[in-house]
Amino acid sequence: MLRCITEDQETLYASRSNKEYIQQLVDEGKALCPNCLQKVIHKPGRTKRAHFAHYDSDCVVTNHEPETDSHIKGKQLLYKWLKNKFPNAYVEYEVYIPETKQIADVFIKHKEGDYTGLTWAFEFQHSNLSPRDWEERHNLYKLAGIQDFWILDKAKYLKFSTAKGHTDARKRNELEKTIYQEVGLCYFLDLEKEELIIDFNFVTKSEHNVFNRKQVTTYYTYHEPQNHASKVDKIRVRMNDEFKYCVLLYDEIEEGMTDRLRGILGKLQREKEIQLEEELQLRLPAKKDYCETIYKEDEAAMARSFIEENERKLADDIRNLSNDEFFAKYQKLIEKAITNRQSFKVLENSEDIRHKYITREFFSWHVYKMSVLESQSSLSIEEYLLEKYKDKISLIEYAYNTYKDIFEKLASRNTELLNRDLRKIKPFLQTYEKNPNAMDYALEYRSCKSTEEIDNYVNQVVEQIINYDPFADWEW
Repeated sequence: MLRCITEDQETLYASRSNKEYIQQLVDEGKALCPNCLQKVIHKPGRTKRAHFAHYDSDCVVTNHEPETDSHIKGKQLLYKWLKNKFPNAYVEYEVYIPETKQIADVFIKHKEGDYTGLTWAFEFQHSNLSPRDWEERHNLYKLAGIQDFWILDKAKYLKFSTAKGHTDARKRNELEKTIYQEVGLCYFLDLEKEELIIDFNFVTKSEHNVFNRKQVTTYYTYHEPQNHASKVDKIRVRMNDEFKYCVLLYDEIEEGMTDRLRGILGKLQREKEIQLEEELQLRLPAKKDYCETIYKEDEAAMARSFIEENERKLADDIRNLSNDEFFAKYQKLIEKAITNRQSFKVLENSEDIRHKYITREFFSWHVYKMSVLESQSSLSIEEYLLEKYKDKISLIEYAYNTYKDIFEKLASRNTELLNRDLRKIKPFLQTYEKNPNAMDYALEYRSCKSTEEIDNYVNQVVEQIINYDPFADWEW
């Protein structure tokens, strides 16, 4: 580790603090690990860079990479860059994060400026790490609300093909492929050149050869552009305002990263939608169950129907409001919906042709819809629907009042045979009622657009069905 603390919480850095002072604290047992508070010793750097270490055991915090010269150098390089880049932020080596139970190589917390409130963890990965372990640590950071940046040691992880003519092709490690697929980018740190390589665009090319009389296809993966590295001090952070999500880039490749950045935002949007849906489904049952505590049995069922019918429009309030707050906000609309449903049941049993029409045209569960409740305003559901369908109702009433005797004659006939003949005139004239009456036949004219069209079809019905004599041409 690159820092320790004293009993008074003073921070000491292995490579920057007075060696004599550090050694005195170590001898007195007052130099402590900042994470587990165990005593540490100071290694001043005869064979590797100066650092602290535990006496005879590893830190109680798991998933902490063993200190090597490369690991120490990588952390120092990242720390220096971030400290200079964000002078007003809290930037520190090796910070233990209780929520994730792991140590971030470099931890950054922004207290002001464009990134206010954001917390980052930079991990420099030199030793082997399985994709599964990375995913676990990455998800822990995400759950803690910390964006993690994984910087892989180029010397360890950036490998190229040895195939003749394809030495620019990449041999991709499973860890880097996992990071690239999950995050959308992959970063490598060249410790010797102090450069950051940013993977953001790969292409695959194939080569066909014949071996032992069999055609063999070999695939090679290249990064385009091939040159995608920059000095660390030229690297900058770009943030998406909506998600407060950040990526590392530099000016020369920013334009070329456009498609990749769009893909990252698309993934973030999908993840947000999934998270919101999970939260909605988690809180929805409690809202529906709460109906039982404030309404009678029938009314509680209608209140639940209101929530179910408007689930998407109410989603934010279902997620964010308490039960009391939610029902206080929507009480008037719920009660209007309950009244609507009760009134609609009355209309469904009415023998008024206007009511028969609107209850066939309007789905009963739509009485709960927010759009209906808001459009309805102070009108009753009957008044609202009579106004909504007034033009159609006018045509239906015209048909029934003008041709009631014709429709009564139709009602006296065999329904199946009559429907066959009505379809020949116009398919929509047939009825699907089992025992249709005159109103049922009049209602089928709701598809007409004018009284003239109604007259035309009724005249055809009279001529081709009612007055039709199949024996008119017969002679003895």
